[in-house]
Amino acid sequence: MKLKLFFAGLMSAASLAAAESCLGGGSKVSTSEVQKALSGILGNAKVVSVSNAPISGLYEVVIESGGRKVPIYVDCNLKYLVNGEIIDINKKVSLTRERLQQLQSQANSEKEEKLVKILGKDKVEMLKKEGLLEAVNIVDLKSIPKSNVAYGNGNIKIYVITDPQCPYCAKLHEEIKKVLAQRKDVSFEMIMYPLPFHKHASGIAQNIICQNDNAAKQKILDAAFSYTAKGDENGLTSLEKPCNAGKQAIDNNLKYGQANGINGTPTIIFPKGVAISGALPADKLNKLIDILK
Repeated sequence: MKLKLFFAGLMSAASLAAAESCLGGGSKVSTSEVQKALSGILGNAKVVSVSNAPISGLYEVVIESGGRKVPIYVDCNLKYLVNGEIIDINKKVSLTRERLQQLQSQANSEKEEKLVKILGKDKVEMLKKEGLLEAVNIVDLKSIPKSNVAYGNGNIKIYVITDPQCPYCAKLHEEIKKVLAQRKDVSFEMIMYPLPFHKHASGIAQNIICQNDNAAKQKILDAAFSYTAKGDENGLTSLEKPCNAGKQAIDNNLKYGQANGINGTPTIIFPKGVAISGALPADKLNKLIDILK
């Protein structure tokens, strides 16, 4: 939440005049030094570059979180952080917004190049046609945690980062059932990812993980999504059953998500590590499965 508020604060106005930079004197800090200085503020965001800022006495620091790069500004001694936009008064333009657009364009180009190597040009063009290229993230499939509950028996494995108390996850769950009713070549591997602001989610996820039988796991998750859709707090409470093995598995799942820029649920991970967040409808899921299988 701190990081989201921090990003939101970047859009506040701060009019400053252009001049020299921190690097004018020949000294430059490293990305690791800036990362250390800002560690208490940036959370899981990573410092990717340090360069001249458009005004005197500041560095421009580009940070990355969840595949998004954002410019922020710190003073030359790393004591102060400027939370706002740099505006060119004469041109009446936000230099920060221009830089954001430049970074986004660069990120999209880099992502497209990676996707072409992974998928081939034809499939990337199909993603563009579906209007999903910007929404796509690339994650590491080799280190993905073990599935906590599975639906379907097909050879095409689709991983779903999900929260048993997430309303959008409940919506996606119904769409997944529609897909499974239409095709037998796919299986959905659910990875429990309880968000901290859902008070029942962790206890329910632990209960699911600690069941020995997949059918029992499905029964609990199906019930959790049903109660979530109806806003039934008592029903959700009845499904909570913490266990040590479940807690350890969830900790591992959360570490994977944080390392791969997964910031919310549901997130769907298709073959070859192509990830898209959101409750996609069944027809869109089917198209993406066919494109990415």
